[in-house]
Amino acid sequence: MSIFVRQHADRLAALLIFAMLVAAVLVGARTGWPAWTGGVAAWAALTLLWPGMDHRQRRQVWILVGIGVAAFVYAGYGSGQWPWQGVLTTNIALLGMLAGVSFLQLIGLEADDDSPRGVGALWRTVAGVHVFGAVINLSAIFIMADRMGGAKGPGPAQLNALTRGFLIGALWSPFFAATAVATTNAPGASLGVLAMWGVPLTVVLIALASMDVQRNPSVRNDFVGYPMRPSSLWVPTTLAGMVIAGHWIWPDWTTLAIVTLAAPIMTAAVIFARHGLGDGSSRIVRHAMHRLPAMRGELGLFLAAAVFATGLNALIGSSGVWLPMDHVGALEASLILAGMIALCIVGIHAVISITMVAVWLAPLQPDPILMAMVYMQCWAIGLAASPLSGVHLALQGRYGISGARLARGNWAYCAQGYVAAVITLFAIAAWRGI
Repeated sequence: MSIFVRQHADRLAALLIFAMLVAAVLVGARTGWPAWTGGVAAWAALTLLWPGMDHRQRRQVWILVGIGVAAFVYAGYGSGQWPWQGVLTTNIALLGMLAGVSFLQLIGLEADDDSPRGVGALWRTVAGVHVFGAVINLSAIFIMADRMGGAKGPGPAQLNALTRGFLIGALWSPFFAATAVATTNAPGASLGVLAMWGVPLTVVLIALASMDVQRNPSVRNDFVGYPMRPSSLWVPTTLAGMVIAGHWIWPDWTTLAIVTLAAPIMTAAVIFARHGLGDGSSRIVRHAMHRLPAMRGELGLFLAAAVFATGLNALIGSSGVWLPMDHVGALEASLILAGMIALCIVGIHAVISITMVAVWLAPLQPDPILMAMVYMQCWAIGLAASPLSGVHLALQGRYGISGARLARGNWAYCAQGYVAAVITLFAIAAWRGI
């Protein structure tokens, strides 16, 4: 493909990705806008950007799509149902957020020689990404990782620390999708009660996450963290304030939709203040034309994962119901959590396994607090162990580090976290008299 054609294809892809961003905001704002429009724009952009993807990324896309299509066809012929819409709707909200957050790079988050190092920097970084991620979601990881990595990009240890700290927010944050999914699938569960148990477990998991990373001698002293000072914290703090204000103004909007809209608005305000309206507009347009097409890796992975998830969801939905128990207590909940984490490891997203387990156990009417905590623990621990979780796919697409490698780096921590989660489940069961 000639350079001229490639440039025009990239520009058209940039417009399509921006259209996907707009669609993601409109869908997250509950306007009734059809979600499939964002998927159509995303797939069209990927088609234009496909020649620019490297062979490793293409191979992974084909593998995910192949497995997803095979599972979907098998389930469809067996059940007579073809729920294909997920191919156009799954992961579009996340892709829209990634596109929106990419504009923050214009503000300037380069690493400097003053970046903190060592064990203290590690612990502060894990705690910091947890607090900010609990409000501004996945964007916290990218804001901090871009700064921590500098020109060469963050390393696996840095990304593992950020991923763990971020996902632990699923145990209590009302801004996390995990809490909404958990309380929806466990009717009667109170977020306040869940937080009462989730916050202590959060403290334990943050400690486990940090101690596991610092066990590596080469990382212990050389770990480059995120500088916790006003000149570095103003970006995530301002964005967090905008998200909180957005939830107050538009309580029905999803957190991802607010972040997707807030990040470009915040960037535009800063750029216009620094460079004026004319030069600032040029900078923003140049960024959109060059940085958005560079999302080809994220587009390919997330859209392929959508096909994969749609196929597996159809396959699971067509399976029969089998209940090996007549009661759900602490032991049963612990075994269910282990099974859900295993499903995450093989690539089934927590949302799918949570929905499946909720339907599966409905005849037993399990305790809502116990099961909601299982679902939130699955999100916090299972997604850290999954090579196909949204956070790992996003990190792989952005920084080129394999999601499988990042997931394997978390397995020891996840095993320790599972033990802490089981202890929490037994405590809840005793408190609830189950």
